[in-house]
Amino acid sequence: MTPEERIYAAFETKRGKRIATLSILTDTNIINQALNRKSRDITGFLKKPAVQRFLKRNARTLSKLSDLLIFFIGRDLLRANHAFGFDGAFLFYWDWGILDHERIYDCFGRIFRIQDDGYGSPYPMYDGGLIDSPEIWESWSHPDIHSFAKRGARIYRILKRMYGRRIAVIPFIGPGLWENSWQPFGFNRFAIIMRKNPEFVRKVVSYYTDLAVACVNEFTRQGARVIAFGDDLAYKSGPMVSPVVLNEFYGEGYRRINFAAHEHGAKTIFHCCGNTRNLLEYFVEWGFDGAHAFEPTAGNSLSEARRIVGDRLCLVGNIDVSKTLVDASKDEVMNEVKRAIAESEGGGFILAPAHTHPGVSAERVRWMVEAAERWGG
Repeated sequence: MTPEERIYAAFETKRGKRIATLSILTDTNIINQALNRKSRDITGFLKKPAVQRFLKRNARTLSKLSDLLIFFIGRDLLRANHAFGFDGAFLFYWDWGILDHERIYDCFGRIFRIQDDGYGSPYPMYDGGLIDSPEIWESWSHPDIHSFAKRGARIYRILKRMYGRRIAVIPFIGPGLWENSWQPFGFNRFAIIMRKNPEFVRKVVSYYTDLAVACVNEFTRQGARVIAFGDDLAYKSGPMVSPVVLNEFYGEGYRRINFAAHEHGAKTIFHCCGNTRNLLEYFVEWGFDGAHAFEPTAGNSLSEARRIVGDRLCLVGNIDVSKTLVDASKDEVMNEVKRAIAESEGGGFILAPAHTHPGVSAERVRWMVEAAERWGG
């Protein structure tokens, strides 16, 4: 089996000689560890007055290079995760621009403040939105749907040609319908809009659904057989809003996205942080083939998830990134992998880290993959 075949087969509850592995690890420090590169104090460089003046003067021009930077990040991401031994890795596309030396923004209206990741690399933290009202959203210069989709697919096509024989390149469409709805406004403001102006919310969701469907169509035209879709719907305590409300406003959009993917024979993974127990049946009803991340520290249990969804949903993830892949012993890492494999019995399963952050240890990631090869046959 090729890496892509191994991942695809997991959705049909088939296993090859070993269990499939998938990575969401994207942080610069993890990539540097995997590629044996020294960390550089980039954030310190950005604090120099001359650099700050340069960024301020040339923000518009530099913002036009975002796709080029995304390509190089994607290239290093795939190289690093192949070095770890993963069968596949998520490939992200993000259209962003520079506000100043401290802040960037994305094409949907989010602001991110640049922080030091603890290892000298810039780390964007969500810091609110640029959109204050439905009127501003209406006048916002939204990305052209087909142009945006083609740009992301172009990067996917090139990187798949470069690395697709060695590691499955899984395009990741996100932020999703829910995050793209509320984050440009801020949560409190958007919650009020949902109550007072539901038709506007449906218009917003329709636009982002059309955008996601266009991305699905472009990625599958370039040969994507598995597509990831990211939308954080939950806190560690459970869904951010009632699942009934989520289904009312977003369910049809998710169904449209999955219908588009399935028309092309592709499988879909829904990435959602937090405790997703009360969302699992919705993931199935919306048409997703798999779900990620099943964070252990958010109270998720693979055995409970399997009891709820049976073999209707491929379970992806569940390896802890708060301790296990940070500072656990080798035995602890091995035992967590064995536990996840055992608890997922009865349906498709892909072993993966629950998330990514700069403090993840490359050595422990390698132990995780080694355990999958040893115990996942």
